[in-house]
Amino acid sequence: MFGYVRPLKPELKLREYEQFKAAYCGLCNTLKKRYGYAARFLLNYDFTFLAMLLSSEEKSCAYQYKRCSASPFKKKCSCVPTPNFELCADYSVILYFWKLRDSAADEGFWGRVKAKSALLLLKSAYNKARKNIPDFDEKVCYNLSQLSALEKSGCGSIDETSEKFALILAAASELRKDDAEKRIYFQLLYHLGRTIYILDAIDDLEDDVKTGAYNPVAIRYGAADGRLSEESRKELRITINHSAAMVSSAFELLPGGMWTPVLANIIYLGVPQAVESVLCGTWRKPKKKEDKEILLQNGAD
Repeated sequence: MFGYVRPLKPELKLREYEQFKAAYCGLCNTLKKRYGYAARFLLNYDFTFLAMLLSSEEKSCAYQYKRCSASPFKKKCSCVPTPNFELCADYSVILYFWKLRDSAADEGFWGRVKAKSALLLLKSAYNKARKNIPDFDEKVCYNLSQLSALEKSGCGSIDETSEKFALILAAASELRKDDAEKRIYFQLLYHLGRTIYILDAIDDLEDDVKTGAYNPVAIRYGAADGRLSEESRKELRITINHSAAMVSSAFELLPGGMWTPVLANIIYLGVPQAVESVLCGTWRKPKKKEDKEILLQNGAD
């Protein structure tokens, strides 16, 4: 859906990189097994991170080797589906369904057509996921409706709008059984969600200004031309770094396990690299050769 929560590949050990790829393939296979082949298109880095995070206390993982459409001739190592990976598959379906509902209401004509077509394909999977985790579905629906109301009112507060999205991701902490553990996961996921929302707003700034779409960063900083001043970038970096510090402090309280090195790489290296790339405008559209080389060196290819 967003893809900002990914590891910095050059800083991963070979074993850790293989673990990450196995988790990515594991979530892909879980989506297919649980919701059919088309559900694989919902796969992204953010939910791979969540699957590993919710499994953070596990000391080992079962693996299997499977062929797939992405690798039809060579079997790839994949984590065997676990309850936490199945839960993340449910989260993925519900979040993407409501994102499509939002697009179907707010996009232009062709955007609405595409969103409504995708909604039809996803409807049965969504109904199944909603039955599995109804409380999460209710929280997503409620907070997205609140976010939509803020957008329609032209809210220029980044804190208000990002909080609604942050609460959606933080709702994934509700199924943790221990209260203390639940608070830790809530803080980590809340501030990670806040970071994702702000990064997405910055990343989409130029496009949103051109199309007239709502963007809280454009309103807050008066970026009528789709560009941010250096002072504005500095302010945004400060607020994002605040959330990053909260994510880090919560992560340090979690029990260690087999996924800890990969998770640490993502939190301390991968996300900060994504933040800088988005703020510098090189995340999606490197226009110069030197920009592309920087992205490749930093593992953001």
